Amino acid sequence: MKHLSLGKLFSSKYLATFYLILMCVQIVFIEGYAISPVKVAAMALAPFICIIKVPYLTRALIVGLIYLFIIFFCAMTKLYVRFSTIGYLAMFVFTFIFFYNLIYTGAFTIDYFIKLLRYLILGYFICLVLQQLSILVGIRYFPIINLTNQFFLSIAKLPSLSIEPSHTARILCVSFYIYLKCNEFKNGAAIPFKQLLKGEHKWVTIGFLWVMLTMGSGTAFIGLIILSLYFIRKEYLVYIVPLFIILYISMPYMGLTQLDRAINVLSATMERDNEVIAKADGSASVRIIPILNTINNLDLTKSETWFGYGTDYGVQNKAERMIAEITDYGLFAYIGGLILVFSCSIRFWSLGTLMYFTGIGGGTANIAYQWGILMLFICMRYFYDNRWINRQKDVSG
Repeated sequence: MKHLSLGKLFSSKYLATFYLILMCVQIVFIEGYAISPVKVAAMALAPFICIIKVPYLTRALIVGLIYLFIIFFCAMTKLYVRFSTIGYLAMFVFTFIFFYNLIYTGAFTIDYFIKLLRYLILGYFICLVLQQLSILVGIRYFPIINLTNQFFLSIAKLPSLSIEPSHTARILCVSFYIYLKCNEFKNGAAIPFKQLLKGEHKWVTIGFLWVMLTMGSGTAFIGLIILSLYFIRKEYLVYIVPLFIILYISMPYMGLTQLDRAINVLSATMERDNEVIAKADGSASVRIIPILNTINNLDLTKSETWFGYGTDYGVQNKAERMIAEITDYGLFAYIGGLILVFSCSIRFWSLGTLMYFTGIGGGTANIAYQWGILMLFICMRYFYDNRWINRQKDVSG
């Protein structure tokens, strides 16, 4: 039986595991619904651990520091500056840099990372099933499985291991996509469609689909539509086309209000109607409306477009909010954020880019699970960049 020594617990492998899971999971009865003291403490320690463990001049460090400088400079051009908000963002950026340095110095092998993704997906699945069983027997307060009598709780609306179903949808959609891609990197070919419900992939696929289809999130159905693009190859059309036809025909008889909401959101988005989007799905509207505001209202002749309206302006004026940093810190800051994301995390010409803009709004906000998603993409990018060593054996357990 293996025993973990204190030194091994603080190895790059386990530190990276801890920070990744911390950002991708929210245990409400410990961390609360807003700013998590656990995450804040861990992020505050990240720069110091980085100096001790991985004090390297990397792309993430250079771009991250430039990005923070732009944020600070743009904020200082305004009369009102809320340093706590900027400091909180800096904590996320330094944690991102620390995690990048850990991964790019070999913290994970591809076998270990695939196993970690499997456990993450199955963890969300098991927690959701336990929540569903609890609701069925009338238990709404069971903190150990993330039930704390949330106002939205019902058998068709459960959060699993996050704050709300839409967060779970985004995290799992990205996790399963990266699971598929990393298996593709490892084996040199995509997992055959028919193999997803067989062997080692069976329960991961079942768990993923169960959560996405039963937790009660319209965002989940949008995520599934985007994820389906991964499988659209000539050899898979024979399976996918009939599935879409069956789904379309059976929708009126299924009573899936979440699916209806997802379709309504997509329709309203195409029509650029903010009010209809908000009515169709309030959660999805938080991500989609800022994108439409940016497309419709961005005026390159205004100084506020380039330097922003000031710290927390977007929070105080939600109807005017544009994508990510643009409202508060301007287009210069947003461009800096995009460079950080696409140089260190997501490969631009990939399905991940579509997930980034539709799932987390195409920015870098002060929200933990969004940075957790970017950290997942760091791992995927690392294994893409190092495809020639992806078949190594995971000898570290």
